[in-house]
Amino acid sequence: MNRRTATVWWGQQRVGRLRENTRGLLYFAYSSDWLDGTGFPVSVSLPLQHGEQEHEAHGYFAGLLPEGGTRQRICRQQGIDPEDDAGLLLAIGGDCAGALSILPEGREPEAPDQPPRLLREEELLAIVRAHGTNASQFTGQPQRFSLAGAQDKLPVRLEDDRYALPTQHYPSSHIVKFETIPRVCFAEYLANRMARAINMPVVETQFLRSGADDDSIPWLCITRYDRIRNPNGELQRLHQEDLLQALGMPASLKYEKDGGPGLAEFSELLRAHLAEPARALASLRDWQIFNYLIGNWDGHGKNLALLYRPGESVPVLAPFYDLVAIEFLNLITPGSYARDMALTVGNNMQPERITREDWEQMARQLGMPPAPLLKRLRELAEELPTIARQCREEFGHHHGGEEIHTRLDDSVQRRCDWALRSVFGKG
Repeated sequence: MNRRTATVWWGQQRVGRLRENTRGLLYFAYSSDWLDGTGFPVSVSLPLQHGEQEHEAHGYFAGLLPEGGTRQRICRQQGIDPEDDAGLLLAIGGDCAGALSILPEGREPEAPDQPPRLLREEELLAIVRAHGTNASQFTGQPQRFSLAGAQDKLPVRLEDDRYALPTQHYPSSHIVKFETIPRVCFAEYLANRMARAINMPVVETQFLRSGADDDSIPWLCITRYDRIRNPNGELQRLHQEDLLQALGMPASLKYEKDGGPGLAEFSELLRAHLAEPARALASLRDWQIFNYLIGNWDGHGKNLALLYRPGESVPVLAPFYDLVAIEFLNLITPGSYARDMALTVGNNMQPERITREDWEQMARQLGMPPAPLLKRLRELAEELPTIARQCREEFGHHHGGEEIHTRLDDSVQRRCDWALRSVFGKG
């Protein structure tokens, strides 16, 4: 059986060769030109020291692909077996997260094409209503861009307040997320606003509505952190990888209970490879505390990423994304999500079983003394209830509020009260 091969590109430069073996696993080797020039490592898990020697790279490259229902839909459109990672990557790898493109062997990046057609308002509404599943009818071809993750989302290009669908040479600038369950856009937007209020580095997120006032549909428009404008004003892709890719692990191990990595492994990775490890570890500490206090049970390793800034070969921790107040969603629609944390705190992932000793163990996993972590936990537990109420009231002022939104205040208050009682004996 003939196995498929592909070339990995960075713009017009050949990075290396990708090969599928007889078991369907992907192997990668850098090209000599990339090694002789100013090439950067594709991944922490694929250092340049590998040279032109092939190495197993399935975790990294499969990690570029979508998951869940989005993957199933694209595979149906493309006529690809849903289990065929190599086939899906060859079909939609031309515009991935980050800066790389994956094209079938023998095919080179095309010459710049015409700028993409701007979407009319009614076309954008149709896309929002269909959760992006009909985007191909506005481009005349099946979807050819890849965003990792399980949630319904669509890359778009925003120019002068008009939206277009990206092409290989006109990359996306933003990501649209859809209202897949009731009020999930509100829950993500409020989590983002709360994180911003405590000075966590987070992606820029807008809450929008499309359609008539009595039948409007909420959606989110998120500015991509892996894009930048060059001196000519052109949009440029930046290289990035999530932490599972950096460890060479598959997306199926994003939850620690499934055998995936935890905070100790992520801490070791950040210390070994980041330009500013101390700052990154403090941010990681705050991220996990914040997830616990707002009830974001889905904070896993694919929601953490490394970003390679222009001209720098050593990455920094990317802004945080995919923060969602999941406990609020469970209150208004019981059973929407599991309540176990994706990453353990100490030795526990069940929120009500996490003790002071678990937080102290988490500090040791991060390689820091327990006292500053406990101090930060107490500060945030005391501050966040007020911040949640203020963010919710601000949302109501700008977007219209609902009585049910106050349950977010209740959710955060309960989590913070529990932390102060169980860890500090307060209340």
